[in-house]
Amino acid sequence: MGSPASPRALCLWALLGLIAYLEPCLADVAQFLKLGDTAFSNSEYTSAIRHYSSAIDLQSTVPLLYTKRAAAYISLRSLSQALRDLNKAVELDAGFVQGYIHRGKLQRQMCAYDAADRDFQRVLEIKPGQKVAEQELERSRAARSKYEAVQRAAAQAEAERAARAAAQGDQAQDDASRAQRGAEQLDRIRPTLDSLYEDSPDCIKAQVLEAQLMFTAEQYENVVAITGRIVKADERQLDALVLRGKAYFYLFDHDMAKRHFGEALKYDPDHQGARKEFNKVKEYDRKRSRAERALEANDYEEAERYFVDALHVDYDHRRGNEGLWLGLCKSRSQLGRHDGAVTACGSVLILQPGHREAKLLLVRTLLAAERFDEANAKAREFLGQHNNDGEFHELAREADRKLKMSKRKDYYKILGVSKDAGDREIKKAYRDLAKKYHPDKVSADEREASEKQFREIAEAYEILSDDEKRHAYDNGHDLEENQGHPGWGGGFPGGFPGGHFSFRFG
Repeated sequence: MGSPASPRALCLWALLGLIAYLEPCLADVAQFLKLGDTAFSNSEYTSAIRHYSSAIDLQSTVPLLYTKRAAAYISLRSLSQALRDLNKAVELDAGFVQGYIHRGKLQRQMCAYDAADRDFQRVLEIKPGQKVAEQELERSRAARSKYEAVQRAAAQAEAERAARAAAQGDQAQDDASRAQRGAEQLDRIRPTLDSLYEDSPDCIKAQVLEAQLMFTAEQYENVVAITGRIVKADERQLDALVLRGKAYFYLFDHDMAKRHFGEALKYDPDHQGARKEFNKVKEYDRKRSRAERALEANDYEEAERYFVDALHVDYDHRRGNEGLWLGLCKSRSQLGRHDGAVTACGSVLILQPGHREAKLLLVRTLLAAERFDEANAKAREFLGQHNNDGEFHELAREADRKLKMSKRKDYYKILGVSKDAGDREIKKAYRDLAKKYHPDKVSADEREASEKQFREIAEAYEILSDDEKRHAYDNGHDLEENQGHPGWGGGFPGGFPGGHFSFRFG
């Protein structure tokens, strides 16, 4: 047997064995690194990630491998994975300048400005005067200022919207100017927003602010589009989910609205905004359904109450409230509350200027309220918009006829009887008034006024005591055109021979 190996010799043999083991391992790492770099340069980012991951599996303590894989993740828009790799790189080497710079840039892109500033300041602690870190720190601070400007603009727009909602009265408002103001606010901040996206293209918070400004401008389809991109990238962006649900609510797609509020509540059951909006949609739908059922059942008192209740849920809901105002107009018309009905029908036309049914109902309600000048003006206005619609022609004729009727003498009022008074009541009223105002029964000072009054009383009796003339009068026919026709005699039931008044009854 040979003598045993010395400890020194044993250590040498172990070291040689380790080198023999590590040499092919390091060669494999270099090979995977080369493959990853080639794939990255060819924009084959998924392949690059796979090769870099293989290298990391063999050698997990090299910071450079993590920064390379992070770059591939960024190219695939997998920013959270990229950030995780950059965190690992600086964890492995607290003095890894490039790791801090890459992570700071990514933080700035995502508008995590505090974290970005810390990374660039850390580089300047390691290498004072490092040019890239100084430039990036300045850029990060400039981007923060832009973000804060957008944030202020969104807050101001929302405050103005809330103030207008609080001042809303019991009538729909013309929202064209309000939407225009919102659009102007968005246009004013747009250059700042575009510049911000150059510095922070992956800033979700800025995208949400942009969507809020679009919401204030009532650009609901655009809100749905931009928040859709946000939640597609990260379905846990609860502010975007809630804002998207609110946009669907105002687009009158309540099922989609509730779905988005429900998604937000799934991730955070205590989310106050989502809970409030979800409950609002349910309340609105419940009250609207009650009002529509009451109207269908001809329970107009209940219908009016529920339509008003539903409107109070959200006066800004233009597409939904159009139907509520129309239902309220119908209910009030049936209840004889014509002035309130006119207001309700007018609100429909503010929200939807081309609403045919509301136009017809408004004119008819004005006629029922005996607001004949307004009814005639509206009937002519609407006829100009619907010249090929026979119903508008018929309504215009009716409004014109009733306007003329309103401007002639009211014989029923002169005699002090109702429009459904019978012959005996009309004759009695005539006799009583004729006795009271007969010129022979008054003093000389009162004679002229009495003569005028007596003539009107006699004229009213002549028309209302004759069935044919009364029928023509009630239907708005021009009585003067019928003078001289058979059955249309002239004179009064008494006459005024020689200027001396005489009358007889029966």
